Amino acid sequence: MPDATRASTPASTVAEMPPRLTQFLLGGQTLVLATVDEAGLPWTTLMTWAVARDPQTLTVAVDTRSGALRNLRATGKVAVEVLGDDLCYGLRGTAVIEREAMRAAPFPCALVAIKLESVRDHGAAGVKFVGPSYSFHPGKEHRKGVEEAVYEELKGAPPTI
Repeated sequence: MPDATRASTPASTVAEMPPRLTQFLLGGQTLVLATVDEAGLPWTTLMTWAVARDPQTLTVAVDTRSGALRNLRATGKVAVEVLGDDLCYGLRGTAVIEREAMRAAPFPCALVAIKLESVRDHGAAGVKFVGPSYSFHPGKEHRKGVEEAVYEELKGAPPTI
């Protein structure tokens, strides 16, 4: 696991995704987001609207009507499993709701930034992992443009100096 970063970092330390993972998470990848409700019960949510804003921050569009957002408001704790071709990473961090209503999303979504506290390579030597993918049915290709607008909003404004 040569590019695993801080497999077990204290919560006060910010972890970084390796460059390959950061590049992979520029939009349109399938991942699983896990939260915990106030009773301590785990919840998982399939996500595709996720972008690595920088190596320490993952942003996601979360449906405002969902249990995931309710749990993030309650605890702020989140884990993410990122699955791609020859990529399998577990991320943990603290979520902050940056914007209650995203402009680009076609249904009510909050923009949530996850400050990473742990990045762990779950890959195994000698195992080739093939990640999940998705596509649009004929006649639904226009959704790609909507997704691109969501990804741009998740990336945020370019930094100014």
